[in-house]
Amino acid sequence: MNLSICENLKEQRKKKNNTQEDLAGFLDVSVSAVSKWERGECYPDIELLPKIASYYDISVDDLLGVSEIKKKERINEYQNRASDFAHIGDEKAKLAVWREAQKEYPNDWTVLYGLLYSLNYEEHSQEIIEIGEKILAQCTDNNCRYGAMQVLCFLYSYHLKDKEKAKEYASMAPILYVTSDILLSHVLEGDELAEHSQSNIIQLTELLGQEIFNYARRKGGIESDERKRAYHMALKVYELTYEDGDFGFYACRISEIYGNLAKVSAEQQNKADTLEYLANSVKYAKIYDTQEDFKHTSLLVNRKSHGKATSSKNYMSNTSYLTLKGIEHKCYDFCRDDEEFVKLIEDLKEVAKENASE
Repeated sequence: MNLSICENLKEQRKKKNNTQEDLAGFLDVSVSAVSKWERGECYPDIELLPKIASYYDISVDDLLGVSEIKKKERINEYQNRASDFAHIGDEKAKLAVWREAQKEYPNDWTVLYGLLYSLNYEEHSQEIIEIGEKILAQCTDNNCRYGAMQVLCFLYSYHLKDKEKAKEYASMAPILYVTSDILLSHVLEGDELAEHSQSNIIQLTELLGQEIFNYARRKGGIESDERKRAYHMALKVYELTYEDGDFGFYACRISEIYGNLAKVSAEQQNKADTLEYLANSVKYAKIYDTQEDFKHTSLLVNRKSHGKATSSKNYMSNTSYLTLKGIEHKCYDFCRDDEEFVKLIEDLKEVAKENASE
């Protein structure tokens, strides 16, 4: 347990608007002793603690920071419980955890941040706005503030369809080149730099891959062949980083890209391409759902590991089940009776789970 008495002494002295000399005179100790306490070079003698607490009208536990430590430990418990539910995609249970935490710590920024990310846009839009605005107006923690900007941007863009308001929140966030992740790559050295750079490569791969994917999926007026080219470019982004095919979590992204390629090919009535892309979509869906934890071998990420327990999602089913439901789309009716198509359905059913937590 790390006592934070030095910080608490400084904080209480500022609240009372007194000096080190004032406290030293009350306790009949030297000013240099008080100064050392506040710098964390040593602690007050144990018999002085009740007198200091009385002087500031707080408990000894508060003076020592014990209450704050217990609070942090309690909030960590809430975070761990919420993470467990996020891992299996149980959004209702995750929200219930943060609701419980909110009752215990209604004004804690960590709790409000966790709650903000658990609220459903459709059901809780007004509450999201209230919490997000409160964080932006009062919280000094940058992670909380940037998270609030993101949630509010997405809420106004995708749910409330207010693009101008969404732009307002998006413009509050720092540009890519001045994020902590990028700046730290100019500061760190040795193994710490190598570890950090690989984390950046993973994040940048996902950002670029998803940006290209979304361009192909959402761009209006783009021709089918151009969409397919764009999807293939997104695949190349992931394949460049994960050259050994050790995609780990991002196997679900590969499955999704191949699924969209299959759909475009089906719209073109290209049976051969449709079946080939579907086969790859099924392959990577099954890989994602069945793979065990492992360490990456690809050069750019070989200091990193894939761990199932660290992933989170906002749905209960597994990727194979979602792929199976996607194949029910009418665009595939022209090849539904094909032997290869039927085999793909059978392969998915072996792994598909509507509730992956069971």
